[in-house]
Amino acid sequence: MRTIRFTTIAMLCILIGGCKTESKLSKYKDIYKEKPIIIYVAPTIDQAERKTKNIADRNYNNQLDVAKNYMLQSLRKPFLSKGYYVLSPLVSVEIAKIDNLTEANINDTATLKKIATKYGVDAVLFTYIYKWEVKKDDWIVYVEYILKSTKTGATLMNTKVKARKFIPTNFRGYTSISHRDEMLTKKLKLDIATSQRALLLDLVNSYVLKDIPWSKNSKDFEKDIDKNAKFSCMEYYCDETGVEIYRPMSIEEFDQDCFLLNSDDNEKKQ
Repeated sequence: MRTIRFTTIAMLCILIGGCKTESKLSKYKDIYKEKPIIIYVAPTIDQAERKTKNIADRNYNNQLDVAKNYMLQSLRKPFLSKGYYVLSPLVSVEIAKIDNLTEANINDTATLKKIATKYGVDAVLFTYIYKWEVKKDDWIVYVEYILKSTKTGATLMNTKVKARKFIPTNFRGYTSISHRDEMLTKKLKLDIATSQRALLLDLVNSYVLKDIPWSKNSKDFEKDIDKNAKFSCMEYYCDETGVEIYRPMSIEEFDQDCFLLNSDDNEKKQ
């Protein structure tokens, strides 16, 4: 297993080394310029298809609903770890209700400035869950992250990710859990299938958002300017040993995988 792990990492290094990367200064130039401190994480816009065939599908739909609600909490942690202030999930939900914040507001500069004035927010993070699917032992989610400035309306970050996680099944074909995930699953107090979806979202949220520059309140502010930024469109994979692997994707490849109809019965293991 260790040989396989090192081989995978080596292949990844070759892949990334052969791809053009951009510095954080280039990718996040507006963050370095505007220096946001207070972030409002808007409730996730969930466009993943729900099942409506029979009563048994309610369990599957509930898995998606719980994972989506958990995402709001998960999205805060990477920002906090980089020195930003983030509004609490309860406050975020209330703001969305009071100000009727929807995906239509993502390019509405007037609404963004209104939120800045009312709540002292420097930037708003919009997130989308587009699709869930399962292929063999890989569970897959397609997500997009868009960070908008409330001062100028500029897009401070825009990243699309096809995120995969190895999730084993037992001899009966039911969703199982690795020893590595067991403690966190117990902490979440969710059933195994739902917790695995939440874990996948947690992993990809951390991987993507910890790439943003340090807050200007941090002693490390601007020390990462020359470091390579992660790709703006990529495939992320967490294998059975917990190793995180990623590769660049084109927007066309992401859209084809995410939005084109798939004839496979992706949910047959649910």
